[in-house]
Amino acid sequence: MGLTTTVIGSLPRLHEDLKTSIWLAIDLQVETGLDIVSDGEQRTDMLSYLSNSMHGVKMLDEKICLTGRIKPVENMEESFKVADFLEAKKHMVEKGYSNSLKVGIAGPITFGFSAAMKNAGPYDNVRNMELYNDAALVVNRIARLIQSHDGLVQIDEPGVSARFLDPDKISEPLDIASEGLDPKMTSMHTCGKLSLKAVKNLSMVKNVSVLSLEFAGSPGNIELLSRSIFEESSKKIGVGCMEVNVLTKEGLTAPEKAVEIIGKVASRIGGENIAYIHPDCGLRRTKPDLALLILKNLVNASKICT
Repeated sequence: MGLTTTVIGSLPRLHEDLKTSIWLAIDLQVETGLDIVSDGEQRTDMLSYLSNSMHGVKMLDEKICLTGRIKPVENMEESFKVADFLEAKKHMVEKGYSNSLKVGIAGPITFGFSAAMKNAGPYDNVRNMELYNDAALVVNRIARLIQSHDGLVQIDEPGVSARFLDPDKISEPLDIASEGLDPKMTSMHTCGKLSLKAVKNLSMVKNVSVLSLEFAGSPGNIELLSRSIFEESSKKIGVGCMEVNVLTKEGLTAPEKAVEIIGKVASRIGGENIAYIHPDCGLRRTKPDLALLILKNLVNASKICT
């Protein structure tokens, strides 16, 4: 048996009809051999996905912007994130798939900063922690509901590597976002180049059992890892071992190269502390044929690691 495989969340849009697209995304991942699958985030981008989950935001020119203080909506079952998860779960039950189902949710730092970037509205400026804490409450409400239906939750925070907040301030909103969640069903992903301080602070976020990080496109992140960081926090690593910003087949990460990356991570933290392997980030902007090859290479890398 090889290493467990998963995606970060998004795949290219596979069909013009949303339900059909979600079904196809699930089928593609299962047939490719992935262990933990997602709905493929077929509806829209990670930020717009939360647009009907809260009061105080609206879409303007296909971008999120603030209209007031962020508050969760009353009926979260109708939010895009939950609705698409339930559609994916229904399809998996009907097809008899036994794979685990994961949902990626834009984290409070990434969402809050992006929404307030042009106009912080009632928060005055993008450094106001109330902005991120309010967004965290919405993320938490969605995550709790998904876990109540036995779904895995992944909180996506590319804003951490982009330094939307100082690394010393990321813990508060992330702890609010993960409050009351089942750690065994909760992970956190951030792509891009990180700092040692960011890795240490991410490792201390409550109720998160796995940190999924980028290593293929940001190999320097490997040098930030140590066994002590992860054993002290009882967390494991999700190894991003496939580059996603590729335009041709020649740019793909070969399975053998992925195995080399996995080996370097294991040498830093111990192979027993690797939870699973995955592409560096989502595949929404990747050409469909290349996205499929990335997933196939990932599965092949897992088999080599048997």
